[in-house]
Amino acid sequence: MTPLISIIIPTYNRGYLIGETLDSIIAQTYIYWECIVVDDGSTDNTFEVLNKYREKDSRIQYYSRPKNKPKGANACRNYGFEISKGDYVNWFDSDDIMLPKKLETQIKELHLSTFDFAICQTQVFDVEKKLNIGLRAEKLKSDNIFEDYITYKIFWLTGAPLWKKSFLKKHRVKFDEKLQQAQDYDFHMRILSISQNYFANETHLVMFNIHAENMSKTILDTPPKTFSNIQVKYNILNNYRELLNEDVRKNILNEVGQLYSFIVRKRYKKIAFKTSLLLLLLYKSNGELFQSNALKMLYRTLAPLFYTFLGKGFKLTKLANKIVS
Repeated sequence: MTPLISIIIPTYNRGYLIGETLDSIIAQTYIYWECIVVDDGSTDNTFEVLNKYREKDSRIQYYSRPKNKPKGANACRNYGFEISKGDYVNWFDSDDIMLPKKLETQIKELHLSTFDFAICQTQVFDVEKKLNIGLRAEKLKSDNIFEDYITYKIFWLTGAPLWKKSFLKKHRVKFDEKLQQAQDYDFHMRILSISQNYFANETHLVMFNIHAENMSKTILDTPPKTFSNIQVKYNILNNYRELLNEDVRKNILNEVGQLYSFIVRKRYKKIAFKTSLLLLLLYKSNGELFQSNALKMLYRTLAPLFYTFLGKGFKLTKLANKIVS
């Protein structure tokens, strides 16, 4: 029996972009697929665009995110997974492009194999300049897969892997619906802590489009995005410290410290307080990395909060840059 692939796409106000993505899916040489588009509450013409594509190809389905699920792409991805019927799953983004042989190539690599998932390379394309920038990552495998993924020496984005649905269901791995950014990084990190049994195809089969909308999205855009990145880094150190060497752990702590410094200066009170507590927990569990005693680390972590909450003592914020010394 020919296996079915479920392509799951979250979307929000991408009516002007998603057509090209769907065209690339319709053009796949492997024809046994369903495409589940889950709308996160679009206010543009996404509904009209999707209706036309549903009329053109019955394999394309269109759903709205259920009201009992939180807003965000992660909830849409998880909902799409829940209602999918395929033996294999390919999450995809509503502004990226599948090359014609993407599904055909990966199903051959994965079906009837012992691999849990298959990954391909991604080509980065600047839409405005109409320029190929190069591969998203230099390579997809290494001798130290988990640590090298954490440190971005190997990397892949959401649309690159094709997953065995049975593997995902067995381990109950879903996207973290609390995160507003770094969700694919977090998802793949958790997968790699379970299994590194994957097939890596160094040929690019996905086009990642850079355009004005996604170029403007950085980890510092909003407090929730900044805290999402802090939370992911906290999870790495809290859950997987035994898989990482001391230099990597210290670098991650340094990154958290730099983000803490930023939110203190911006006076993001709620997440500054939450981050200070996470930092103290990390220092407690990673204290052997530092020469400073516990009292000094406590002072350096909590002192900047005076400026965050009171607007006084700006010099104290400089201590946030010295949290990791």
